[in-house]
Amino acid sequence: MAIAARSDYETLSVRDSHWVKWSIPAAILLLVEVNSNNSGTANICMAFALVAVFSTCFVSPPDPRKLEGWGTMEVILSTIYIVGFSGLILGISDYSDTNFVDLVLGDESPEVTLWWSMIGALLTMAVFLWAWRLRIIQGGADVKALILVTLMIPSWSLLPEQMYHLQDEAIFRLPPSMAMFMWAGAAFLLAPPAIFIQNVTKGNIESASDLKMAWHATRKPISDLGEEPSWILTEIVEKEGIPMVFNRILPSVKPSSGDAAELGKLESLGLESVWVAKKHPFLVYLFLSIVPLVLLGDPIALLIR
Repeated sequence: MAIAARSDYETLSVRDSHWVKWSIPAAILLLVEVNSNNSGTANICMAFALVAVFSTCFVSPPDPRKLEGWGTMEVILSTIYIVGFSGLILGISDYSDTNFVDLVLGDESPEVTLWWSMIGALLTMAVFLWAWRLRIIQGGADVKALILVTLMIPSWSLLPEQMYHLQDEAIFRLPPSMAMFMWAGAAFLLAPPAIFIQNVTKGNIESASDLKMAWHATRKPISDLGEEPSWILTEIVEKEGIPMVFNRILPSVKPSSGDAAELGKLESLGLESVWVAKKHPFLVYLFLSIVPLVLLGDPIALLIR
């Protein structure tokens, strides 16, 4: 994730091949962990179900109606889907009579608890995919990272106990990847006050109108634009034929720092600096959230324990 976070910060993109490449060791580690704990055939097959859902981030499920035209990839994917579906069937057959009170309290067997955790992981993946399709989560890289974490750590039982011992008394915990999302969101909310303090210390607030910009943007000399990814929020608008400087709260859809003509117009009006919003990929906050995740666990459980 560190490599992906750096790529997203510097280039605002992460290649799909990166996630596919790292999903292979993640799936292998999950299978080894489940098998080494003698968690049963159902749980081993459920690991394939997680891989099947993760694959939907990149390719559509194989179409049985086009069986004659299938290649190697379609055969591999269909096998993963079949094995994953068998995990659901076997689990329903073996664990359908689960006592959910014991499950929540942690009194069920490790095999039963892991299978239901896998079900929770599948639902968590579905939520992330749904949020991506509806543009609630904008970045595809963010969603792929969260689903990859769900694939690698579908259950808290797969994390070392000493790392989240504060959670022993918790009755309810979010899935690890969802907890990671919560930690990242909390860190993301700390950015506006930090940016505001930075603007105050640098003397960027010169008028009352600057207050609306100081929470999410910083002033930057026009000559320094283009050094790093950013949105220019200072624009020129014409009112009754007279050009006026206008500061946008939200960036426009057009490219930010590459329009030399627009920058020239700003300089012609005597402006030396403009308000700029730096691009803070959420993936960077997801990477940083690993620390509180492994040390403190679920933030919601911390509040309700």
